[in-house]
Amino acid sequence: MRAALYARFSTEQQRGESIDDQFRQCERTALAQGFDVVARFSDASISGGTAERPGYQALLSAARRGDFSVIVAEDISRLWRSRAEYGPRSAELEDLGVHLVTAVGDDTRRDGYGLMISIKAAMAEHMRKETSYRTRRALEGLALAGKSTGGRYYKDPKVVKRIFEAAAGGASPWQIAGALNRERIPGPRGPYWSGATVKRILAAPRYAGRLEWGATVSQGGARDSRRTRHVARPGGPLVTRQIEPLVSLDLWNKVNAIGA
Repeated sequence: MRAALYARFSTEQQRGESIDDQFRQCERTALAQGFDVVARFSDASISGGTAERPGYQALLSAARRGDFSVIVAEDISRLWRSRAEYGPRSAELEDLGVHLVTAVGDDTRRDGYGLMISIKAAMAEHMRKETSYRTRRALEGLALAGKSTGGRYYKDPKVVKRIFEAAAGGASPWQIAGALNRERIPGPRGPYWSGATVKRILAAPRYAGRLEWGATVSQGGARDSRRTRHVARPGGPLVTRQIEPLVSLDLWNKVNAIGA
């Protein structure tokens, strides 16, 4: 049987070598099963909760062309962590005559294995949601302790004050970004500034000494984890702390009154 290997990991914090590690396990499984590996597909730093993965989509396209008859992955969660995607795609692969074999022992060639695969797909989605909950719980603890929660903030007081003073004087975020770029002042997320970045700084209470965490809640995303939207929490932020301000509260209030 011709086989395609698929590997994936979710976040930037994971080792890039994880793809090679998974391929090694998949190759071992393919060898044991007597498969002929004809293709390899992978996605790095992309959640299995979304179908918007270039490697995954290329895998599906190749399956539809009939390039192989079995997919080998480390485990089912590498392919799917969303019931909404697992259902139609697993049915499509079955109709195409493409089987799934994993390094941990799953094999859709066995009679009655569809139920077990469905249960594992549901468990993979549950684990994704549980991991998200535990991450939020840990971040709330850090916020309560006054420690960093990993957000990217611009901390140069001179530049921050200049941004606020320019906005108070009537300059737009895009004009401010353009001026900073002309002077080649590095931005908080790279060498360049954007109007959107300036807007986020102007709207953030932390620059006036008020650190807020948990000001929004996520909604949606059941069909695609990348489609989750964030809306204001009805009861306000979960954590509010006073920190050292970079601009005066009067200046912050003036700028945000202008933008309101």
